Amino acid sequence: MKVRFNKFERVAGLFVLTSVGMGLAMIAGVAIRQGWFENKVAFETELQNADGVRVGTTVQMAGLRAGSVTGVDLKSGKNVHVRFEISEKYRDLVRVDSVVRTIRPFVISEKVLDVSIGDNTKPEAEAGGKLTSEATADIMDLVSGKTLAPHLAALGKMMENLKFVAEAILNPERSQDFIQIFDELHPLIRNMNGMSGEVSHLLHETNKDKKLVKMVNNLTMTTEEVNRMLPELNKIIPELAKLAPLISKDSPQLAADLSKIASNMAVLTDEIQTTMPAIKKTMQELGPEIPRASRRAMEALDETVVTLKALQKSFILKGSAQQVREEEAKRDDAKNRTPASVVSPSPGPAAAPPATPPALAVPLANPSDIPSDIPLSVPHTEPSVTPDAP
Repeated sequence: MKVRFNKFERVAGLFVLTSVGMGLAMIAGVAIRQGWFENKVAFETELQNADGVRVGTTVQMAGLRAGSVTGVDLKSGKNVHVRFEISEKYRDLVRVDSVVRTIRPFVISEKVLDVSIGDNTKPEAEAGGKLTSEATADIMDLVSGKTLAPHLAALGKMMENLKFVAEAILNPERSQDFIQIFDELHPLIRNMNGMSGEVSHLLHETNKDKKLVKMVNNLTMTTEEVNRMLPELNKIIPELAKLAPLISKDSPQLAADLSKIASNMAVLTDEIQTTMPAIKKTMQELGPEIPRASRRAMEALDETVVTLKALQKSFILKGSAQQVREEEAKRDDAKNRTPASVVSPSPGPAAAPPATPPALAVPLANPSDIPSDIPLSVPHTEPSVTPDAP
């Protein structure tokens, strides 16, 4: 029986055949594009976090699609075993130093496995071999609930504290105090700047002519000397400790006397401290008069010397003064005379050495009339009488 199709049935059949052919062609094109008919090389790696990685996840190299993930297995809490395949045409780019990373090409896109291109000088990675992986993080990982969950409690407490601070700042009195703090910062900084300048100037003056360096060197020498003396002191102190009981036993009065001396010294220092203000006040009052009093005393001494010289020339004391000079000259001559056994004989009479002029002692009728601070003997200016040689 021959089947006959009308015009509409032929058009419909042709459309269906065309649609099926186009569908098969599209499927073939997608398969070719996805590399379903290409030869692939399997590799594996281990990731610490496989978040976003599943079977079918794209594997790319230098931004180009190179394969896909074929398996994901969890071995431990921080170890995820991932198997993936790479197209044969990218096989020679995978070296032993290639690194696998999980990245997100865009902020909201899915993650992919990125395999770095290895060094050409390194050997190719073996098929089915294990590649090194590196942990990476992106913005979505940072803001994910897994990362923020442990910090949400602390974040809530921080928000409460910020609320308390905001309420305190909204208080008008607190706001004025807060503004006053900023107003007082400028004078404070200016004063600190001036103080730093003064300190710098002081340090400069202190270290002028390297005084500070010399002081430090002297202090170093002093400490070295003290360190050198300490062993000797450590040897002497035990000996003194041994002698202390003997001293207290043999001289019990010594400890009491030392105690009294210490008490008396304490009382003396207290008295000195008590009298020092009065002495200071007296010296301040008498200080301006001391130069004038000294000049007056010198003038009085000059007048006294003039008076004594005038008395020596008077007829009352002239004979007594001559007698005193002769006695003093004889005494000096006897004192300076050399024994005959020592002096070698020499021709001619030996002349006696000249005697030094003696000081003239002038007796006064009433010595109490002259002040005690004025000397009663003054150097004689007239030539002394030299006795005849023996």
